[in-house]
This record gives sequence, structure tokens and C-alpha cells, in this order.
Amino acid sequence: MKKFFTLIAIAIASVSMVSCCSLCGVDGTQEGVFIKKPLFFGKGGVEMQALTDGSEWKVFSTDFVTYTNIPVKYTEVFDDVFCNDNTPMDLSAHITLQLVKGKSPVLHTNYGFNWYDNVVKETFRKTVRNFISTYDMYTLTSDREVYDAIEVDIAEKLGQYFTDISSTKEFPIAIVNVVVDKAKPNNSVMEELNKTATMAQAKLTEIKQQEVEDQRKITEHKRALADMEYRKTMNMTASEYIQMRTLEVIESKPNANIDVLFGSTSAGSMWDVKKK
Repeated sequence: MKKFFTLIAIAIASVSMVSCCSLCGVDGTQEGVFIKKPLFFGKGGVEMQALTDGSEWKVFSTDFVTYTNIPVKYTEVFDDVFCNDNTPMDLSAHITLQLVKGKSPVLHTNYGFNWYDNVVKETFRKTVRNFISTYDMYTLTSDREVYDAIEVDIAEKLGQYFTDISSTKEFPIAIVNVVVDKAKPNNSVMEELNKTATMAQAKLTEIKQQEVEDQRKITEHKRALADMEYRKTMNMTASEYIQMRTLEVIESKPNANIDVLFGSTSAGSMWDVKKK
């Protein structure tokens, strides 16, 4: 009977142990961190050996968190960032970061699971704003090459920041790249720019039309001078010249049926000109 109760106790203990344990695993893009929280005895805290592949059992009092160990892109959206001519600009900036393999326990111990929000986010945003504010609106909207310089400067600035904080507590995160999208004026500024562009185009059209009209007048004036010179050279009266020009016009009109009056109605001649 005593053996029976012993076996029952062992069975109950085994079931209890199994029910209080769980299997934790990671895939190829992750590594795991165990955070021990003993209820009665033993040492708690972060297990400094990361789970980098496979799976392990843990007791119910131990937490398990996973970290991504491949490059991860973080995007920040900016509204109304002022450039150096005080124009509010909208843009997005992206930073790709990667955890140093096997260092997730260090990251968790020093900066916590929300390390990006705690350590990187505001510094990244501030750095982007600072560099954007050194350029004017025209450069930011028309010169894509300036963003190459901005991206390099931001990466260098943040890299130095990571080095500085690591001197106190290791920050095992590497910068893969930084990308800043082309900035554009905010909606209210765009509306004003569109209005200005429309007005400018209307003004250009008006100027062009005036130039055409001025050129027409100049051409007509030159033609009149040429006609006068021709009449003088040919020793023609004004009436004779007009008759000649009239006949030239009639000649140039196909299928014409035109009555032409030369001189006054009483003394002039009426010609009936027909062309086929």
C-alpha cells in the first residue's frame, strides 16, 4: 500500500511539473531570451545565453521573449518640418537596424524589449529634422542628390550616438542603412504654390499674346513701308497701286466671282471678275 501511494505521489508530481512547463522555440530569423523569476528560491534575472536555434523547455515562472536578428526597417513620418526658408515640409524617413547575433540578452538587460522607442526613435527624428532644416524648399524638392548627403550624415550622426551610449551600457545594434524620402511642401503650401503657378502661367500667356500682337504690328508696318517703297519705285499713284494689289488678291482666290469697284460710284469702273 505504501508503494502504491508513493507511485501516486510521483505521478501527481510529474503531471504538475509537465503542466507547469512549456516549450519555447525560435526560427532562423529570431533569437530568444529567458527571464527567470523564481517564486521561492534561486537567482532571477536575464539568462545571458540566447536561444539562437531550436527549442528549450521553461518553467511557468520564467518569461521568454524573442528578438528579430535580421535587418528591420523602422519608418518615421514627419509633418510640418521647417526648412531654412521656414516652409513647412512633409516627408518620411527610414532606418534599417540589425541586432548583433547572440546579443539579445545584452540588449534586453540594458535597454529593454522596447529598445527602439526607448533609445533610437526620438534621436532619429531629431537628427532628420536638424538636417532637413539646413536646406531650402527648392533644393529639397528639386535636387535628389542632396538626399544622398543627408542620408550619409544621419547614419554617421546616429552611429556616433550608438557608440556614445555603448560606452556606458552596451547597445548591440548596427545601422544597416538610412533612407530619406523626397520632402514636399505641406497641403496648404501646395495649394498656394498651385495658385501661384496658375497665375504665373496666365501671366506668361498674356505676355506671349502681347508679343504676338506686337510682332503682327511690326510686320504690318514693315509691309506698309515696303508697299510705299515699291509704289515710289514703280512711279505709281496710290489708286494704281491699290488696283494692282486688288487684282493680285483676286488672282489668288480660286473659283472667285467678285465684283470690284474702282474709283467713286459715279466715275469709277465696275469689273465683274469670274474665275473657274
